[in-house]
Amino acid sequence: MMRYRYFLSLLAGLFVLGLTFLNDAMPLPVLAQEPTPTASSSGSSPHQTGDCLGCHSNPGMLGRFADGKTMSLYYDPQEHEGSDHIDGCRSCHDVQHDYPHENSQAQSCTVCHTQFFDGDFQGEPVFEITAYADERAVVMDINSSCHKCHQEKFQEITDSEHTRVLEQGNRFAPICVDCHGGHHITSPNEPRTKVAEMCSKCHMSVYTTYATSVHGEALSAESNPDVPTCSNCHGSHVVEGPTHIDFRADSIGLCGNCHADMSLMNKYGISTNVFQTYLDDFHGRTVDSSHKAGEVKIAKATCYDCHGVHNIQSHENKLSSVYPANLQKTCQQCHTEVGITFPQAWLSHYSPTWEDAPLLFLVNNFYKFFIPAVMGLFVVYIALDAARRVIDRYKKNPGPSVEASDPQQAGK
Repeated sequence: MMRYRYFLSLLAGLFVLGLTFLNDAMPLPVLAQEPTPTASSSGSSPHQTGDCLGCHSNPGMLGRFADGKTMSLYYDPQEHEGSDHIDGCRSCHDVQHDYPHENSQAQSCTVCHTQFFDGDFQGEPVFEITAYADERAVVMDINSSCHKCHQEKFQEITDSEHTRVLEQGNRFAPICVDCHGGHHITSPNEPRTKVAEMCSKCHMSVYTTYATSVHGEALSAESNPDVPTCSNCHGSHVVEGPTHIDFRADSIGLCGNCHADMSLMNKYGISTNVFQTYLDDFHGRTVDSSHKAGEVKIAKATCYDCHGVHNIQSHENKLSSVYPANLQKTCQQCHTEVGITFPQAWLSHYSPTWEDAPLLFLVNNFYKFFIPAVMGLFVVYIALDAARRVIDRYKKNPGPSVEASDPQQAGK
Protein backbone atom coordinates (compact mmCIF):
# COMPACT_ATOMS: atom_id res chain seq x y z
CA MET A 1 0.00 0.00 0.00
CA MET A 2 2.84 2.35 0.90
CA ARG A 3 4.59 1.59 -2.39
CA TYR A 4 1.40 2.41 -4.32
CA ARG A 5 1.06 5.83 -2.64
CA TYR A 6 4.74 6.56 -3.30
CA PHE A 7 4.30 5.71 -6.98
CA LEU A 8 1.28 8.08 -7.32
CA SER A 9 3.18 10.91 -5.63
CA LEU A 10 6.04 10.43 -8.08
CA LEU A 11 3.69 10.58 -11.09
CA ALA A 12 2.04 13.73 -9.76
CA GLY A 13 5.41 15.41 -9.29
CA LEU A 14 6.50 14.51 -12.83
CA PHE A 15 3.22 15.92 -14.17
CA VAL A 16 3.74 19.26 -12.40
CA LEU A 17 7.30 19.51 -13.68
CA GLY A 18 6.08 18.80 -17.20
CA LEU A 19 3.50 21.56 -17.05
CA THR A 20 6.11 23.98 -15.76
CA PHE A 21 8.49 23.11 -18.61
CA LEU A 22 5.78 23.54 -21.25
CA ASN A 23 4.74 26.87 -19.78
CA ASP A 24 8.32 28.17 -20.11
CA ALA A 25 8.83 26.77 -23.62
CA MET A 26 5.54 28.15 -24.99
CA PRO A 27 5.04 31.76 -23.75
CA LEU A 28 1.59 33.18 -23.70
CA PRO A 29 0.71 35.48 -26.66
CA VAL A 30 1.51 39.13 -26.10
CA LEU A 31 -1.56 41.30 -26.21
CA ALA A 32 -1.64 44.26 -28.57
CA GLN A 33 0.21 47.31 -27.20
CA GLU A 34 0.54 50.91 -28.16
CA PRO A 35 3.57 51.38 -30.44
CA THR A 36 6.59 52.76 -28.67
CA PRO A 37 7.15 56.32 -29.95
CA THR A 38 10.54 57.04 -31.51
CA ALA A 39 12.55 60.25 -31.47
CA SER A 40 10.32 61.86 -34.04
CA SER A 41 7.31 59.71 -34.79
CA SER A 42 5.39 60.81 -31.67
CA GLY A 43 3.25 57.69 -31.80
CA SER A 44 2.35 57.93 -35.51
CA SER A 45 3.06 54.99 -37.75
CA PRO A 46 6.19 55.69 -39.84
CA HIS A 47 4.60 53.59 -42.63
CA GLN A 48 1.94 56.27 -42.90
CA THR A 49 4.09 59.35 -42.30
CA GLY A 50 7.23 58.30 -44.17
CA ASP A 51 9.17 59.28 -41.07
CA CYS A 52 12.80 58.25 -41.57
CA LEU A 53 13.54 58.35 -37.85
CA GLY A 54 10.91 55.71 -37.35
CA CYS A 55 13.72 53.27 -38.11
CA HIS A 56 16.91 55.30 -38.15
CA SER A 57 16.59 56.44 -34.55
CA ASN A 58 17.44 52.88 -33.51
CA PRO A 59 21.12 52.88 -32.41
CA GLY A 60 21.45 49.15 -33.07
CA MET A 61 20.23 49.28 -36.64
CA LEU A 62 22.69 47.89 -39.21
CA GLY A 63 22.75 47.47 -42.96
CA ARG A 64 24.52 44.62 -44.72
CA PHE A 65 25.75 45.02 -48.29
CA ALA A 66 26.36 42.53 -51.06
CA ASP A 67 29.97 42.07 -49.94
CA GLY A 68 28.77 40.89 -46.51
CA LYS A 69 30.06 43.90 -44.58
CA THR A 70 27.80 45.99 -42.38
CA MET A 71 27.47 49.65 -41.44
CA SER A 72 25.35 51.50 -38.90
CA LEU A 73 22.13 53.00 -40.23
CA TYR A 74 21.58 55.02 -37.06
CA TYR A 75 21.13 58.76 -37.42
CA ASP A 76 21.39 61.20 -34.53
CA PRO A 77 19.35 64.36 -35.24
CA GLN A 78 21.81 66.37 -33.18
CA GLU A 79 24.38 65.80 -35.94
CA HIS A 80 22.38 68.22 -38.08
CA GLU A 81 22.59 71.08 -35.60
CA GLY A 82 24.51 73.95 -37.14
CA SER A 83 24.51 72.30 -40.55
CA ASP A 84 24.05 74.35 -43.71
CA HIS A 85 21.70 71.66 -45.04
CA ILE A 86 18.39 71.24 -43.24
CA ASP A 87 15.99 70.44 -46.08
CA GLY A 88 15.23 66.92 -44.90
CA CYS A 89 16.52 63.45 -45.58
CA ARG A 90 15.06 62.86 -49.02
CA SER A 91 16.58 66.00 -50.53
CA CYS A 92 19.84 64.04 -50.57
CA HIS A 93 18.63 60.45 -50.23
CA ASP A 94 16.42 60.76 -53.28
CA VAL A 95 17.04 57.19 -54.42
CA GLN A 96 15.25 55.91 -51.31
CA HIS A 97 11.89 57.22 -52.53
CA ASP A 98 9.67 54.37 -51.29
CA TYR A 99 8.85 53.41 -47.73
CA PRO A 100 10.01 50.92 -46.73
CA HIS A 101 12.84 50.96 -49.25
CA GLU A 102 12.78 48.74 -52.29
CA ASN A 103 15.00 45.64 -52.16
CA SER A 104 15.43 46.09 -48.41
CA GLN A 105 14.12 43.32 -46.16
CA ALA A 106 14.66 43.17 -42.44
CA GLN A 107 16.30 39.99 -41.19
CA SER A 108 14.29 40.34 -38.02
CA CYS A 109 11.01 42.10 -37.25
CA THR A 110 12.61 43.32 -34.04
CA VAL A 111 14.40 46.02 -36.06
CA CYS A 112 11.27 48.15 -36.05
CA HIS A 113 8.87 46.40 -33.71
CA THR A 114 10.89 45.77 -30.58
CA GLN A 115 7.87 46.39 -28.34
CA PHE A 116 6.43 42.98 -29.24
CA PHE A 117 9.55 41.13 -28.24
CA ASP A 118 10.50 42.93 -25.03
CA GLY A 119 13.88 43.84 -26.53
CA ASP A 120 14.97 40.18 -26.60
CA PHE A 121 17.02 40.30 -29.83
CA GLN A 122 18.29 37.13 -31.42
CA GLY A 123 21.58 38.58 -32.68
CA GLU A 124 22.00 42.06 -34.19
CA PRO A 125 19.11 43.64 -36.15
CA VAL A 126 20.32 43.76 -39.75
CA PHE A 127 18.79 45.08 -42.97
CA GLU A 128 19.91 43.36 -46.15
CA ILE A 129 20.98 46.10 -48.61
CA THR A 130 22.15 43.87 -51.43
CA ALA A 131 21.25 46.51 -54.04
CA TYR A 132 24.60 48.13 -53.17
CA ALA A 133 27.87 46.28 -53.59
CA ASP A 134 29.44 47.96 -50.57
CA GLU A 135 29.36 51.07 -48.39
CA ARG A 136 31.30 53.13 -50.95
CA ALA A 137 28.57 52.51 -53.52
CA VAL A 138 26.05 54.18 -51.19
CA VAL A 139 28.33 57.19 -50.66
CA MET A 140 28.84 57.67 -54.40
CA ASP A 141 25.10 57.33 -55.03
CA ILE A 142 24.24 59.99 -52.46
CA ASN A 143 27.08 62.22 -53.70
CA SER A 144 25.39 62.56 -57.10
CA SER A 145 22.47 64.35 -55.41
CA CYS A 146 24.78 67.31 -54.65
CA HIS A 147 24.60 68.14 -58.35
CA LYS A 148 20.98 69.28 -58.00
CA CYS A 149 21.96 72.38 -56.04
CA HIS A 150 25.66 72.83 -56.78
CA GLN A 151 25.93 72.56 -60.55
CA GLU A 152 28.62 75.24 -60.78
CA LYS A 153 30.82 73.35 -58.33
CA PHE A 154 30.42 70.15 -60.32
CA GLN A 155 31.52 72.08 -63.40
CA GLU A 156 34.63 73.25 -61.54
CA ILE A 157 35.73 69.81 -60.42
CA THR A 158 35.79 68.47 -63.96
CA ASP A 159 39.32 69.88 -64.20
CA SER A 160 40.37 68.66 -60.76
CA GLU A 161 43.16 66.21 -60.00
CA HIS A 162 40.71 64.27 -57.84
CA THR A 163 38.25 63.90 -60.72
CA ARG A 164 40.99 62.63 -63.01
CA VAL A 165 41.93 59.97 -60.46
CA LEU A 166 38.25 59.02 -60.09
CA GLU A 167 37.85 58.70 -63.86
CA GLN A 168 40.86 56.40 -63.95
CA GLY A 169 38.89 53.89 -61.88
CA ASN A 170 39.81 54.75 -58.29
CA ARG A 171 36.45 54.75 -56.49
CA PHE A 172 38.05 56.13 -53.34
CA ALA A 173 39.22 59.39 -54.89
CA PRO A 174 37.70 62.29 -52.88
CA ILE A 175 34.16 63.34 -53.73
CA CYS A 176 31.86 65.94 -52.14
CA VAL A 177 30.78 63.81 -49.18
CA ASP A 178 34.36 62.87 -48.28
CA CYS A 179 35.37 66.50 -47.83
CA HIS A 180 32.17 68.20 -46.69
CA GLY A 181 30.67 65.36 -44.69
CA GLY A 182 27.23 63.80 -44.87
CA HIS A 183 24.96 65.24 -42.19
CA HIS A 184 26.94 67.89 -40.31
CA ILE A 185 27.81 70.07 -43.31
CA THR A 186 29.40 73.38 -42.36
CA SER A 187 31.91 75.80 -43.86
CA PRO A 188 35.18 73.92 -44.50
CA ASN A 189 37.13 76.93 -43.24
CA GLU A 190 35.61 77.00 -39.74
CA PRO A 191 37.74 76.33 -37.83
CA ARG A 192 40.62 76.99 -40.20
CA THR A 193 42.43 73.82 -39.14
CA LYS A 194 39.53 71.81 -40.59
CA VAL A 195 40.89 72.02 -44.15
CA ALA A 196 44.24 70.40 -43.37
CA GLU A 197 42.64 67.80 -41.11
CA MET A 198 40.17 66.94 -43.87
CA CYS A 199 42.97 66.42 -46.42
CA SER A 200 44.87 64.27 -43.91
CA LYS A 201 42.28 61.52 -44.32
CA CYS A 202 44.00 60.65 -47.61
CA HIS A 203 47.33 62.51 -47.34
CA MET A 204 48.46 61.66 -43.82
CA SER A 205 52.21 61.69 -44.54
CA VAL A 206 51.97 65.09 -46.21
CA TYR A 207 49.82 66.41 -43.36
CA THR A 208 52.34 65.22 -40.76
CA THR A 209 55.12 67.06 -42.58
CA TYR A 210 53.01 70.19 -43.00
CA ALA A 211 51.97 70.18 -39.33
CA THR A 212 55.62 70.53 -38.25
CA SER A 213 56.39 73.31 -40.75
CA VAL A 214 56.44 77.02 -39.93
CA HIS A 215 53.04 77.37 -41.58
CA GLY A 216 51.47 74.30 -39.97
CA GLU A 217 52.66 75.14 -36.47
CA ALA A 218 51.22 78.65 -36.71
CA LEU A 219 47.93 77.24 -37.95
CA SER A 220 47.52 74.65 -35.21
CA ALA A 221 48.72 76.92 -32.39
CA GLU A 222 46.79 80.07 -33.28
CA SER A 223 44.40 79.01 -36.04
CA ASN A 224 46.14 81.85 -37.84
CA PRO A 225 44.00 83.09 -40.75
CA ASP A 226 47.05 84.39 -42.62
CA VAL A 227 49.07 81.19 -43.06
CA PRO A 228 48.39 79.02 -46.11
CA THR A 229 46.57 75.70 -45.81
CA CYS A 230 46.23 72.97 -48.42
CA SER A 231 43.50 74.75 -50.40
CA ASN A 232 45.50 77.99 -50.67
CA CYS A 233 48.19 76.25 -52.68
CA HIS A 234 46.34 73.36 -54.31
CA GLY A 235 42.86 74.82 -54.69
CA SER A 236 39.59 73.52 -53.28
CA HIS A 237 37.38 72.27 -56.11
CA VAL A 238 39.89 72.69 -58.93
CA VAL A 239 42.63 70.78 -57.14
CA GLU A 240 46.05 70.87 -58.78
CA GLY A 241 49.10 68.87 -57.79
CA PRO A 242 52.78 68.80 -58.78
CA THR A 243 51.94 66.65 -61.81
CA HIS A 244 49.82 69.44 -63.30
CA ILE A 245 51.48 70.92 -66.35
CA ASP A 246 51.57 74.52 -65.06
CA PHE A 247 52.04 73.85 -61.35
CA ARG A 248 55.79 74.50 -61.25
CA ALA A 249 55.60 77.77 -63.17
CA ASP A 250 52.56 78.93 -61.18
CA SER A 251 54.24 78.21 -57.84
CA ILE A 252 56.08 81.54 -57.66
CA GLY A 253 52.72 83.31 -57.96
CA LEU A 254 51.32 81.19 -55.14
CA CYS A 255 54.15 82.23 -52.83
CA GLY A 256 53.92 85.81 -54.06
CA ASN A 257 50.26 86.05 -53.08
CA CYS A 258 51.47 86.38 -49.49
CA HIS A 259 55.12 87.33 -49.66
CA ALA A 260 54.55 90.28 -52.00
CA ASP A 261 51.77 91.65 -49.80
CA MET A 262 53.41 94.44 -47.82
CA SER A 263 50.60 94.92 -45.29
CA LEU A 264 50.49 91.20 -44.55
CA MET A 265 54.26 90.76 -44.28
CA ASN A 266 54.64 93.80 -42.02
CA LYS A 267 52.49 92.01 -39.43
CA TYR A 268 55.21 89.38 -39.04
CA GLY A 269 58.30 91.45 -39.66
CA ILE A 270 59.00 89.81 -43.03
CA SER A 271 60.27 91.95 -45.86
CA THR A 272 58.55 91.77 -49.23
CA ASN A 273 62.05 92.17 -50.61
CA VAL A 274 62.28 88.40 -50.18
CA PHE A 275 60.00 87.94 -53.16
CA GLN A 276 61.25 90.86 -55.21
CA THR A 277 64.91 89.90 -54.92
CA TYR A 278 64.04 86.44 -56.23
CA LEU A 279 62.40 87.98 -59.29
CA ASP A 280 65.45 90.19 -59.77
CA ASP A 281 68.04 87.41 -59.74
CA PHE A 282 68.88 84.95 -62.50
CA HIS A 283 66.55 82.21 -61.29
CA GLY A 284 63.52 84.43 -60.87
CA ARG A 285 63.96 86.37 -64.08
CA THR A 286 64.30 83.17 -66.10
CA VAL A 287 61.29 81.47 -64.51
CA ASP A 288 59.11 84.58 -64.76
CA SER A 289 59.97 85.37 -68.37
CA SER A 290 59.57 81.72 -69.42
CA HIS A 291 56.19 81.55 -67.70
CA LYS A 292 54.98 84.73 -69.38
CA ALA A 293 56.15 83.35 -72.72
CA GLY A 294 53.93 80.31 -72.19
CA GLU A 295 56.71 77.82 -71.62
CA VAL A 296 55.85 74.81 -69.47
CA LYS A 297 59.07 72.90 -68.88
CA ILE A 298 60.99 75.25 -66.61
CA ALA A 299 64.19 73.85 -65.13
CA LYS A 300 65.37 76.85 -63.09
CA ALA A 301 64.87 76.98 -59.33
CA THR A 302 61.54 78.17 -57.96
CA CYS A 303 60.70 79.01 -54.34
CA TYR A 304 59.98 75.46 -53.22
CA ASP A 305 63.20 74.06 -54.72
CA CYS A 306 65.16 75.92 -52.07
CA HIS A 307 62.70 76.31 -49.19
CA GLY A 308 60.92 72.97 -49.44
CA VAL A 309 57.34 72.08 -50.25
CA HIS A 310 55.41 71.04 -47.17
CA ASN A 311 58.38 71.09 -44.80
CA ILE A 312 59.10 74.84 -44.99
CA GLN A 313 61.00 76.09 -41.93
CA SER A 314 62.26 79.46 -40.77
CA HIS A 315 65.71 80.31 -42.12
CA GLU A 316 66.86 80.41 -38.50
CA ASN A 317 65.85 76.79 -37.91
CA LYS A 318 68.78 74.37 -38.20
CA LEU A 319 66.50 71.91 -40.01
CA SER A 320 65.71 74.44 -42.72
CA SER A 321 67.10 73.76 -46.18
CA VAL A 322 68.19 77.42 -46.38
CA TYR A 323 69.98 77.42 -43.02
CA PRO A 324 73.58 78.54 -43.76
CA ALA A 325 75.08 75.15 -42.89
CA ASN A 326 72.62 73.39 -45.26
CA LEU A 327 72.90 75.72 -48.24
CA GLN A 328 75.63 73.80 -50.04
CA LYS A 329 73.53 70.64 -50.09
CA THR A 330 70.50 72.65 -51.26
CA CYS A 331 72.44 74.26 -54.10
CA GLN A 332 73.89 70.88 -55.12
CA GLN A 333 70.41 69.75 -56.19
CA CYS A 334 71.09 71.69 -59.40
CA HIS A 335 74.78 72.69 -59.18
CA THR A 336 76.24 69.29 -58.41
CA GLU A 337 79.93 70.28 -58.46
CA VAL A 338 79.83 73.39 -56.27
CA GLY A 339 82.01 73.73 -53.21
CA ILE A 340 81.37 75.08 -49.77
CA THR A 341 82.11 78.66 -50.82
CA PHE A 342 79.46 78.70 -53.57
CA PRO A 343 76.49 79.65 -51.32
CA GLN A 344 78.45 82.61 -49.97
CA ALA A 345 77.75 84.43 -53.22
CA TRP A 346 74.05 84.44 -52.35
CA LEU A 347 72.84 87.51 -50.47
CA SER A 348 69.96 85.68 -48.72
CA HIS A 349 67.27 87.75 -50.45
CA TYR A 350 68.80 91.03 -49.25
CA SER A 351 69.78 93.91 -51.50
CA PRO A 352 73.50 94.74 -51.17
CA THR A 353 74.33 97.65 -48.86
CA TRP A 354 77.55 99.55 -48.10
CA GLU A 355 77.73 97.84 -44.69
CA ASP A 356 77.10 94.26 -45.84
CA ALA A 357 78.67 94.11 -49.30
CA PRO A 358 80.45 97.37 -50.12
CA LEU A 359 82.07 96.16 -53.36
CA LEU A 360 78.84 94.79 -54.80
CA PHE A 361 77.02 97.90 -53.61
CA LEU A 362 79.48 100.09 -55.55
CA VAL A 363 79.28 97.91 -58.65
CA ASN A 364 75.47 97.95 -58.64
CA ASN A 365 75.34 101.71 -58.24
CA PHE A 366 78.09 102.21 -60.82
CA TYR A 367 76.07 100.30 -63.38
CA LYS A 368 72.96 102.30 -62.52
CA PHE A 369 74.72 105.36 -63.93
CA PHE A 370 77.15 103.74 -66.34
CA ILE A 371 74.60 101.79 -68.40
CA PRO A 372 72.20 104.76 -68.94
CA ALA A 373 75.16 106.98 -69.77
CA VAL A 374 76.52 104.53 -72.34
CA MET A 375 73.09 104.08 -73.88
CA GLY A 376 72.58 107.84 -73.97
CA LEU A 377 75.93 108.40 -75.67
CA PHE A 378 75.07 105.80 -78.27
CA VAL A 379 71.77 107.55 -78.98
CA VAL A 380 73.55 110.90 -79.35
CA TYR A 381 76.27 109.33 -81.53
CA ILE A 382 73.70 107.69 -83.82
CA ALA A 383 71.74 110.94 -84.11
CA LEU A 384 74.87 112.96 -84.98
CA ASP A 385 76.02 110.33 -87.46
CA ALA A 386 72.61 110.32 -89.18
CA ALA A 387 72.63 114.12 -89.42
CA ARG A 388 76.16 114.13 -90.88
CA ARG A 389 75.20 111.57 -93.52
CA VAL A 390 72.18 113.65 -94.60
CA ILE A 391 74.33 116.80 -94.94
CA ASP A 392 77.05 114.98 -96.91
CA ARG A 393 74.52 113.49 -99.31
CA TYR A 394 72.99 116.91 -99.93
CA LYS A 395 76.39 118.43 -100.76
CA LYS A 396 77.28 115.70 -103.26
CA ASN A 397 73.95 115.96 -105.06
CA PRO A 398 72.97 119.64 -105.12
CA GLY A 399 69.73 120.64 -106.83
CA PRO A 400 69.78 121.93 -110.55
CA SER A 401 70.98 125.58 -110.93
CA VAL A 402 68.70 128.32 -112.27
CA GLU A 403 70.92 128.90 -115.36
CA ALA A 404 70.94 125.26 -116.37
CA SER A 405 67.21 125.02 -115.98
CA ASP A 406 66.49 127.93 -118.45
CA PRO A 407 66.20 126.50 -122.03
CA GLN A 408 66.85 129.87 -123.76
CA GLN A 409 70.01 130.50 -121.86
CA ALA A 410 71.13 126.97 -122.46
CA GLY A 411 70.73 127.49 -126.28
CA LYS A 412 72.98 130.53 -126.30
